[in-house]
Amino acid sequence: MNKEQETIAKDIAQAISSLIEKLNAKVDAATVVKRTTLQAGVFDFVRFEYKDGDIYLYSTDDDFSDADMHLEGIAVPGALTTPADVASLAQVLHEHLYPIIAAYDQLPILDYKLVVYGEILVGQTRVHIPEYVHISTSKKQLLQRNIQTYLNERVTNGNHPTKELESFFLSRHLLDETLRGPLEMPVIKSVFDKIQQLNKANKDGLKQHRYHQIKALRSWAEKQFLPTYYDISSNLFQGTTYTLKAAHPAASASLLELLLYTTVMMIRYEPNYTRPVGVRFAEIAGELGNTSAATLLHSGTGAYAPLKTDVVAIKANDILAVVEIHILQETADAYAQALQYLTQLLQQEFPRSYAIKLKSKVKQLLDIKKLGKKDTQRFFANALQYPTLYPLLEAYARVAFAEKFEWYTDVEDELCTMPGTYAVFGLGLTDDTWFPLVRDYMKQVDSEHQSVQNQFTIAFTAKFGVHLPTIPTLVSCLLACQEMKPLKEFVAFEQPENLGQLLAALKEQPDYNVEHVIALIWGSKQKLATAAKKKDAPPALQQLLALAGK
Repeated sequence: MNKEQETIAKDIAQAISSLIEKLNAKVDAATVVKRTTLQAGVFDFVRFEYKDGDIYLYSTDDDFSDADMHLEGIAVPGALTTPADVASLAQVLHEHLYPIIAAYDQLPILDYKLVVYGEILVGQTRVHIPEYVHISTSKKQLLQRNIQTYLNERVTNGNHPTKELESFFLSRHLLDETLRGPLEMPVIKSVFDKIQQLNKANKDGLKQHRYHQIKALRSWAEKQFLPTYYDISSNLFQGTTYTLKAAHPAASASLLELLLYTTVMMIRYEPNYTRPVGVRFAEIAGELGNTSAATLLHSGTGAYAPLKTDVVAIKANDILAVVEIHILQETADAYAQALQYLTQLLQQEFPRSYAIKLKSKVKQLLDIKKLGKKDTQRFFANALQYPTLYPLLEAYARVAFAEKFEWYTDVEDELCTMPGTYAVFGLGLTDDTWFPLVRDYMKQVDSEHQSVQNQFTIAFTAKFGVHLPTIPTLVSCLLACQEMKPLKEFVAFEQPENLGQLLAALKEQPDYNVEHVIALIWGSKQKLATAAKKKDAPPALQQLLALAGK
């Protein structure tokens, strides 16, 4: 260590001291930590970037926030030219940091553990400084006591709902080996399960408790557990890649079970796009020696009992989100049992984004173009051959499309469809009994990510036409549609009685929705304006333009 490097270390340490002073003056930490005994302090992370005397400081570990503070130290050209110089600097920097941070050991502005991490730019290269971890023994001991008291009183012996903020902190604490020692999977699972049970009466609240639990589990897996065994790389297009290290310690059975628990929680309760991550975690558990992982991937958690009767056999895998249906006898009863099974699955927290693998001699498809030819569609098309099953199909559909942003997973891109789609489309093309179902479905459509409703609208219009009874349903379809050319049947909208019905259907819609429907019927608002200027044009055309906002 030379004098120049000593100068740099002092500058960085002083900058960190200034940041903590600023945070302490800015934040009423004493009030913040009074919200729950499970919070020991406010800030647990400091990050810095250093280049030629310029020091940027951050109080969060994300990569997109602006710096909390910028200070100019003494530029010392040539002091740091190699990674070895930076390594030499790190030891002295850590020595300077200890007294600065220790001064806050009794103050709530800092958590019981503060991690300081930095990068130094050497030429065009970013060289990472090893983390400095400061532990406040007094805060740690108090927090450990508070955690145990909370577990005893509010969880183990608790009978009342808990607070979301408490789950935010407790979930992280239970997966913090500095606080808890070696992690015990049965204890963590027991606590998480009990908290879910205590909060099950509040559906939205339960989601938030699970969110905090899953976030803590995934953070533990990705930041603590997996780096011990895998080289990890990420990029925007391929996601995260895990490559098993040539030399690594044996993974404990308990931690592998905890990784599988993380898999199950992610797949059962997180959005569908996280499923590949959860599945990869299960595969990794198998690679590291867990014998249950293969069974989990092949058969699921076992939470959903299979069904086997004389007419149908069904198995549900909640990890891969696949329902295997084998129709043993092509009868209404076989499809009725399958529909009831599917409906009950979705009511019992089976993944709402799923696919059906169908084994059946019948290979029906819906009479709608551009829907693909996958098993999930075939199952519902087969069931639609039995009018006695229509009420069961409606019951299934209403459960299936109740949650937005879920999808049948055997189709993608332009064939992407949310659950319930095939049942609704099939029923909607039978008779007007099912028009209300179609309207309710269309309200749930995510038109940014699904376009098959356009194909249904084309088929619906071709079958039922444009007249007073169909217009409310047609408008609901058009509101959900993506852009497409006007259909030839839409000229019927210009009939006076139909225009009146169209105005009634659109009068409560915002002007941008009205303009969207106009574009689908007439091609554009400008084309409607031209039509409205024609001699003998119905006055209702001008009223429609007014709804769209001239």
